[in-house]
Amino acid sequence: MDKRSNSKRPGRQFMLGMSLPEILAAVLIGMIGMIVIMQVYATSEERKRTTTGTSDAQVNGNLAMFTLENSIRSAGFGMVSNNNNMLGCNTLAYNTNRGDFTILMAPLVITAGAAGAPDSITVIAGSSPTVVEGSKFVAGAATGADFPLKNAAGFLAGDLVVASEAGLNCSLAEITGFDAAAINTIKHAVATSYSYVDTANNPVTVTSSYNKGGGSGVTYSANALLYTLGRSPSMVTFQVANDKLQTNTVIPYVAAPTADIGDGIVQLKALYGKDTDGDNVVDTWNTTLPADATQWLQVRAVRIALLARSAKFEKTAVTPDCVVTGTPSDTKPPMLYWHNGATPVCFTMTNLTGGASATENDWHHYRYRVYETVVPLRNMIWSN
Repeated sequence: MDKRSNSKRPGRQFMLGMSLPEILAAVLIGMIGMIVIMQVYATSEERKRTTTGTSDAQVNGNLAMFTLENSIRSAGFGMVSNNNNMLGCNTLAYNTNRGDFTILMAPLVITAGAAGAPDSITVIAGSSPTVVEGSKFVAGAATGADFPLKNAAGFLAGDLVVASEAGLNCSLAEITGFDAAAINTIKHAVATSYSYVDTANNPVTVTSSYNKGGGSGVTYSANALLYTLGRSPSMVTFQVANDKLQTNTVIPYVAAPTADIGDGIVQLKALYGKDTDGDNVVDTWNTTLPADATQWLQVRAVRIALLARSAKFEKTAVTPDCVVTGTPSDTKPPMLYWHNGATPVCFTMTNLTGGASATENDWHHYRYRVYETVVPLRNMIWSN
């Protein structure tokens, strides 16, 4: 019997590959890498959103300030003259679609917000290319009657005009034509179709909408004056509502007058700049409404400040309280105050949730930008 050697048998073969501990170690390393990547991504995304939100606040603030400043520069156009009894006059007005309303005939009116709430600014500007001075009446005019003028040169069909007399309310009317027999007598008929040629030589036919049946209720004497605001004057109120800067159009009448012109605007503050000593330099800043034409002529500029807020909510409080300690350099942080003249004044901040307790002060979790400027009222300056 043959004997075979076991030495020639093949040796035991072991399986090759990763063991369970090695797999678990690889999974752990991969998870750590994913966590690091997600943290880096989250941090990068957070910073990007913060940068984008701050950039949006800067853009919104700039656009809102530009729009507001551009409108204010035209305030008082065609309204200020040597005969200033129209300036500051309480003016009775009417529109077919709106009914009765009242206008303070002034270039710019600041309505201060209560308890630090945003102010509102109403800007009025005429559009007449012809006259600024008021034309004198030659006889009295009962309420609703035609206006008999000494000289009607410069008045055009379609103009909105203001009748003014010391001690009486002013009244707004729309010129519908001129008396054929007395060319200096101005008609302002109710709901009447009339035609004129515009500045581009195009024929225009409209129906009067600013003349009230029976008149304004004011009877004028021969001492009255008539001013023209042109065919397309404007009266616009700028206000902050729902964290937006909005315009409310009074003249020309708009069925839906409110329009948004700037998102993320949470505060608007304004001051009259007055020259009270007659040296042509503004020496007083306040929100006190001038009482008469003489005081209105002291108004030479307006200071406006806007506070824009980023839409990005930060997890931690990033904006501390504003504390005024005396001078602008001592005020911390500088972004939350504006200048009441030379004095720094903190903006009154409001919570988005409307809460009053310290735990609900969520306004601290947003970033802000302040825009502040002084706008000269050039039409007031040039008239003096």
